[in-house]
Amino acid sequence: MSFLDDRKALTREKRLSALSHFHGTLEGLIDETSGTEIKQRIRTFSQIHVDETIYAFDVLSKIEDSVIIVNGSIGCSALGIAQDEEEAFTWFSTNLVERDTILGGDDKLREAILRANEEKHPKAIFILGTPVVAINNDDINSVILELEDEIGIPIISIYTDGFKSKTPVTGYDIVTHSLLKYLVDKNVDLKEDFINVISFSENIEDVASIAGILHELNIKFQVLPRFSSIEEIRKASKARATVVLNPEEGDYLAKELEEVFGVPYIESEAPIGFRGTKNFLLKLGSFLNIEEQVVAYIDEAEAKISEQFVSNILEDKRVFVDASLSKVYGYGRLLTNLGGQMVGFSSPFVDLDNKKQLKRFDFLQKNAIAIIGNGQQFEKANELEKNHIDIFFSENVGNSYVTDEGAVVVSTKNRVTYGFEGVDVIIASIRRALRLQGKNGNVSSYKDSFKRRSGNWYVKQEVS
Repeated sequence: MSFLDDRKALTREKRLSALSHFHGTLEGLIDETSGTEIKQRIRTFSQIHVDETIYAFDVLSKIEDSVIIVNGSIGCSALGIAQDEEEAFTWFSTNLVERDTILGGDDKLREAILRANEEKHPKAIFILGTPVVAINNDDINSVILELEDEIGIPIISIYTDGFKSKTPVTGYDIVTHSLLKYLVDKNVDLKEDFINVISFSENIEDVASIAGILHELNIKFQVLPRFSSIEEIRKASKARATVVLNPEEGDYLAKELEEVFGVPYIESEAPIGFRGTKNFLLKLGSFLNIEEQVVAYIDEAEAKISEQFVSNILEDKRVFVDASLSKVYGYGRLLTNLGGQMVGFSSPFVDLDNKKQLKRFDFLQKNAIAIIGNGQQFEKANELEKNHIDIFFSENVGNSYVTDEGAVVVSTKNRVTYGFEGVDVIIASIRRALRLQGKNGNVSSYKDSFKRRSGNWYVKQEVS
């Protein structure tokens, strides 16, 4: 049975037994996730984390021709301020106050919808849920039914509560569920000559890198839902096939498109490094019956990369990777090929789907550091200091604590990491970072008393 039969998406914890609290070794993590259900853990102290509302807002803000209404207190609308570098999207707040949480905020929501439509003339309006509305249980659907016919565009509720999931990627699932249920065209007789490229968290540089390859191979495509229009989302069901840039984020959308709308899902790994990009393109080429063209393109790209590739650039360097679990394999393989010794990794979550990645980590010893956590910089700092890490390779922001512990950061923020171009960019980024090694004189952000504790001091087995 399709998940679309449900009113809203299940949390990753309920759907895939997602775990977002673990601190130990790779061997311990593999053992912990080996069953049909993953045992949950808790943190007795949590430093910082993001939630599914933030993730949902981020991807919705990249959809063209739409408006976001943050249905909650004005503080929740700080999400919009955090995205102020984006000029192409508009958001409104219902600005619910204490009185509204008691008597209901329907009138404010109605006013916000009408104002958004009158001022911006969008092709769709997304109503983003917040903890205030989740607790108050306002009847959002009655407002939607009342106004949708009047203004003549889809008004779509995004059921983000902000506290029911510890796995923020649930926000992508919630957005996916609503887009498929209320926007994607269900009356499709014929497929068209293009593919869907699923992207949720990728920056524009990574999407452009893959887009450039597809253009050179004369493959028609559209990117969903990030950087897409409402019309492109509608016709997702008309595609010949779907590929996903980050499987742990886009699998839900791709699988539902296949099950409900008959759009084949071409499963592959993230296109990171030479081998990852090669595997991604070969699977796509095989499906589209253009293998010879793809192989010729790969051979040409390999020749160009070989001229720049220096296998020992990370010789004698201890490396730690901080990235999505589905990307750790690609990054780790590349960094190891560059001569680095990868001693550990951290990822936001592990679940019944992406846990299969763990057994591919042949570049790691069984006792390598494994941290599963949403945020939690203090746990990473603990391991950085104890294990004398040289290079901290991270796709996340807020890494100032890393340099305080004597390591240098190689950040992928706003840099290309996908495709063959990504190999060159990563190598260049490592070269720049190595020039900074040993020049840091900062004092640690954490007291010695904390760092003397074991890394899993605050991570406990959950008692049912």
